[in-house]
Amino acid sequence: MQLFAGSFLTTDYLEEAIRQSTEYRAVDVGALRSALIAIADRFPRESSPNESQTEDDFIWPILAELGWSESLRQQNLSAGGRLDVPDGLLFIDDGAKDRANAQPEEWRRYEHGAAVVESKRWARPLDRAVGREDAVAPSTQMLRYLRRIGDNSEHGLRWGILTNGSRWRLYWAGARSVSEEFLEVDLAGALALDVRDQTSIDNIARDHALRVFAAVFSRTAFAKTGADGRSFHERARAEAAFYEERVAKSLSKCPSSEHLAQIAA
Repeated sequence: MQLFAGSFLTTDYLEEAIRQSTEYRAVDVGALRSALIAIADRFPRESSPNESQTEDDFIWPILAELGWSESLRQQNLSAGGRLDVPDGLLFIDDGAKDRANAQPEEWRRYEHGAAVVESKRWARPLDRAVGREDAVAPSTQMLRYLRRIGDNSEHGLRWGILTNGSRWRLYWAGARSVSEEFLEVDLAGALALDVRDQTSIDNIARDHALRVFAAVFSRTAFAKTGADGRSFHERARAEAAFYEERVAKSLSKCPSSEHLAQIAA
């Protein structure tokens, strides 16, 4: 059972270096687990909840726990028609939301947002269309939203959150391959919501995944802070690249198995 997927951050960074970040270490994993389990316990996962119920009773309460208090719903990305209408638009603070609301055209409001949100019914596959439910796969839908936002304004948001409640993905419009360089966290797995998976991974790994989830999807992760004016995601990408380079250099200094065999001979 894998709790992470995608290549937005390297495996080495996700498993090791992120543990040293302020955002990761600040997570009270016990309190967070209790709060999210309380939300999950009230949500009827076993009765095949639809998209609206998943969104209202699970996804948005989770976002609230992650510090997202300012948002708009169903803001049209198209100047005409309603072809592209994401489920939500998140704002860093009330000032950003006020600036967005000052725009009479909904598509212009994305210039002031921190992330666009697309929600799907509980556990719905994210990478393929399902019957009549969608014309395209949810992941394709998210890519289209990010492209449209970029086309509308060069100053628009660049982050997308795609989730079916069970799995949460972070997309970045600046990636070389937006479709591949996402980060997915299996929240249901981290919370042990599926009894069939409870023996396949230990509690230490679940706590780690939950800390990563909070560090990556919390409101503060999107805020540009510090002297460098970068967000946690931007710093994490840079640190992951540095960490990967350092590991590669370390490995290059190790004697190869062929060289060791020659020494032994």
